[in-house]
This record gives sequence, structure tokens and C-alpha cells, in this order.
Amino acid sequence: MNRKQSTYRPSADRRGFTLVELLVVITIIGAIAALSIPAIGRVMRTVRQASMKAEMTNLASGIENYKTKYGDYPPDFSDWNLVKRHYLKIFPDIATTELNLLYRLCDDVADNDPTQLTATTNYNPAAMDRAEAVVWSLGGFSSDPQYPFTGAGGPLVAMPAPNAPTAPDDPAGYEYNPTRNSPEIEFDPARLSLVTFDPSATKSFTNRNQSDDDTYSPIDVFPTYNLREEASPVVYFDARTYAWNDGTTVFNGYVRQTNDSLTGYDGVRPVYSTVANNPPSGSYGTLAAAATGWQFAQPNSFQLLAPGLDGFYGEVTDADGGTNPQNVAPVYFQVDGGLIVLNDAASTPQALKSPNVSRFDITSIVNKSDNPFKDNMCNFIESTFENQLP
Repeated sequence: MNRKQSTYRPSADRRGFTLVELLVVITIIGAIAALSIPAIGRVMRTVRQASMKAEMTNLASGIENYKTKYGDYPPDFSDWNLVKRHYLKIFPDIATTELNLLYRLCDDVADNDPTQLTATTNYNPAAMDRAEAVVWSLGGFSSDPQYPFTGAGGPLVAMPAPNAPTAPDDPAGYEYNPTRNSPEIEFDPARLSLVTFDPSATKSFTNRNQSDDDTYSPIDVFPTYNLREEASPVVYFDARTYAWNDGTTVFNGYVRQTNDSLTGYDGVRPVYSTVANNPPSGSYGTLAAAATGWQFAQPNSFQLLAPGLDGFYGEVTDADGGTNPQNVAPVYFQVDGGLIVLNDAASTPQALKSPNVSRFDITSIVNKSDNPFKDNMCNFIESTFENQLP
């Protein structure tokens, strides 16, 4: 059988791609990739922000659940009198030693100081700071009506001998309880600022379940919670104490120390709305009076704030933007990006506004700032502060 022979012959003109053609194709592919990668980056950023915002919504719901259960919003621990009244209200049978213990954990003497149980001490509003108040309040309390803090499932557990409490209100003898009763929300343990004890050693003041957050306060039994690893934690401000102050330049706020900030700290204060209150007949006269010049956002409930994807709130909490966050008059952002600077000599709300700050841009105060406040989140706007600007 004869096989038919093919008559096909490659054309003498057929050739591969020239170098120029290859370069054109590579250029086109590169252009497509250049267009796609930023779009993918924006999508990933949006997804991460949406996830963080969802968790913020969950936390805010936990606070509302707390109010439904107890008939009151939790305090932010800036004012001891309010803290004490709150717990006497929601736990009417609470033992005196429980309140004494909480006070000693929040006073200005180290918990393991030998004079702790005998010294006259002062309440320290930063001992349980605005971030620690979130976990303390939402993590669950004991069902024991007399011992909601130290009873079974409460936030505190007495350590065993030989380092057990020498008295029911001895703060050196307690540790944080990571298995609390009926929490308002479930915290992800990996994002609590909690250092667990070494089981190979005896439990002690230095080897116990305790917090390792880097605020100005010493190590204690009050952990914080963050939305992203190594970010500043979520903070809570109670409307009743937004403008709390000690009569000097120390006003309610949150600060932590960090080497990643231009000023050496990262901090935040409650946020003002754009609603002005009536001006005084003369000057405000005091910084506390000046704090009433504008209405805070969420004036009847609470503010819950968290840093955005950069993990920072901002470098500026007072007027000089220096390395001491509260040595001069405090400053506050407004929801529209303006900055309120408390001034006792001012006589109108408008006179309290910084003329050099708008849209959260503080480079007039800290000239190399990346303006981290812009991507912060809260419970009273849909996304980030920057995204809601017109």
C-alpha cells in the first residue's frame, strides 16, 4: 500500500517573535499587572477593615448587652466614685472586701508593696485604663452575689499557698482568671495582652496570669484586647466621664508607650461632635469649663475606639505634641477632622478650634506625622474616620 506523501512545506517566511514584539508583550503584561495589583491591594485593605469593623460592632453590642443585663453602662474607671456607685447598684449584696480589693488594685501603691494594706492611698485613674476596662467589663463576673470579682468564674482568682492573699483584699495574692463566667462577648485569647504563668514554678506575684500591656501603668491583672497583633488595644470611654480631669492638665484619655511613634507614645481621647454648646458670658476660666464648649459624640452612652490597619491612634493628645502626653492643655479631634484645644482664656466654642488642623492632618504640630488618626474606627461611624469625610 502506497502512503500518500504530504506536500506541506514550512513557509520560508515563517518566523518567531522579534525582540521588539516580545518587549511590547512584556510591557502590556506589566501594565495589566500594574493596574491589577493596586486593585487587589485595595480589596484586601477593604476586607481587613470590614473584618475589624465587624469585631468593633460585636464589642459595642457586648456593651449594650451589659447595659440590658445590669441597667447601666460600665464605667471607664477614670472616676472611683462612679465605679463604686456602679457596682453597688448592679451587685447590691457585694462584699465590702470586693470593693476594697478593686480599689487597692487601682490605687497609687504597688500591689506587692509591704504597706499596701495599711497605707493611705489615692485612686489612680490610669491603673485600670480605658483599654483594660473593656476586658474587665465584658469578660463576665461570678454569679456569687457577694463576690462577683473573686467568686467562681469571676475576673480574679486567689493564688494558692505559699503566695495566697494575706487578706481578702490583698491585691498581691490574686491573678487574672482566663475562664470567666458568662462573658458578654468571647474574646480571642490570642489577642488578649495576657502572660500566662510558668507551670514548672510556684505561682507568685511575678509568675501568674497577668497583663503585659505597655501603658504607663505597671504590670497588673487587667489585660487589654486588640483587633490586630501588636496594635494598640480597643478603648472605651463612658459618656459620664468623657471630660473627667484632676483639676490640672490631666484629662480622660488613653496612652501607651511605644518606640514606633514619633513622640514615644500612642494615645487617644474621646471625640467631639461638630455641635457647639452655648458660649459663656465671659471666658471659660478653667480647662474643665472649656471642655464643655462642644458636645461630645455619643453624649448619652459611650465611645468605643480602635486603631486602623496601621495599629496606632496618634501621637498627639496635648497642645504641644511633645514627649509628655499630658503636660499642657489637652486636645481632642472632632468627627470632621478638626482639632479642639482646651483654652481657659477662650470665650467661644469656635475659639477652641485649632486654625491649623483640618481633616485629621496634624503635621502643623508633629511635622513628620503620618496622621494615624485618620484610619481609626469607632462605634458611631460606618467605616474609618477618613472614609466618612466629604
